[in-house]
Amino acid sequence: MKPRQIEAFRAVIEAGSVTAAAERLRISQPAVSKLIMELEHSTKLTLFARDKRRVIPTPEARLLFEEIDRVFHSMDRIERFADDLREKRAGHVRLGCLPSLGLRVVPDLVARLSLERPDVHLTVHVRTSAKIADWVLSQQIDLGISLLRMDHPSVKVEPLTRANAVCILPPGHPVAAKSTITPEDLTDVPFIGLGREDRAEQMVSRVFDHRGVPRRVQLETNLSAVACRLVSSGAGVSIVDPFTAAEFPSSDIVIRPFRPAIGFEMWLLYPSHRPRSRLIEEFVGELRETIAEKSSRFV
Repeated sequence: MKPRQIEAFRAVIEAGSVTAAAERLRISQPAVSKLIMELEHSTKLTLFARDKRRVIPTPEARLLFEEIDRVFHSMDRIERFADDLREKRAGHVRLGCLPSLGLRVVPDLVARLSLERPDVHLTVHVRTSAKIADWVLSQQIDLGISLLRMDHPSVKVEPLTRANAVCILPPGHPVAAKSTITPEDLTDVPFIGLGREDRAEQMVSRVFDHRGVPRRVQLETNLSAVACRLVSSGAGVSIVDPFTAAEFPSSDIVIRPFRPAIGFEMWLLYPSHRPRSRLIEEFVGELRETIAEKSSRFV
């Protein structure tokens, strides 16, 4: 069976005659008849009964047409799906993100993408940078956003952004009167740490140790958002990434620059051996724009 034969057969069934089928296909009547005869020969089926100038489909022709029609509809669906993929209306994106961007910035972007493209299936995991790196390495996710910069042939790494940590304090706290906070300003002040295994906490700890300033860590949490909430309740002060801090109103916490600067470098991690989809490229582009806009507030 050749595609042109099937096309002629389908046209005769739908149009009801060889003449109408020829007009539809813009070929001669003898050409249509020849294609039908070739199809009958290749299938070894009698597809039409000839009655003078009329052709009457046999029961076998009706059944064959139903099967061909299903195939054509399937092809139409495939073409539409390919169009959706090209126009980024369909697909499956699996993301892993560190909490500082995964609790507000990334969900807002994902929600907008979901509303604009309801046929896109999105999965978002918020985990530690170490866990995200493991997932990218094992190709369980399409994109990871992490504080860890991996050096592995199976992982493609791109810089996302660099932002300096900020000090957050309860409104009315005596130290909040300062325009910039240093380790010395926080001597003997109740401090909310981010957990000893957290990379950001390790960076903060090194700065205080280098300056010889002990911290009075009374509370620990693994999430900057929880640290901000504890600060807003007056439980102490903390040092967190600026993105999380910026989500809290000024009536809840006071945000001040911290010196010496503690830079949070964030990285995009991709599985090296998996091509990036158009959806991933678009998402990353919008993420960069959003972060650039938010970062301008911290300068």
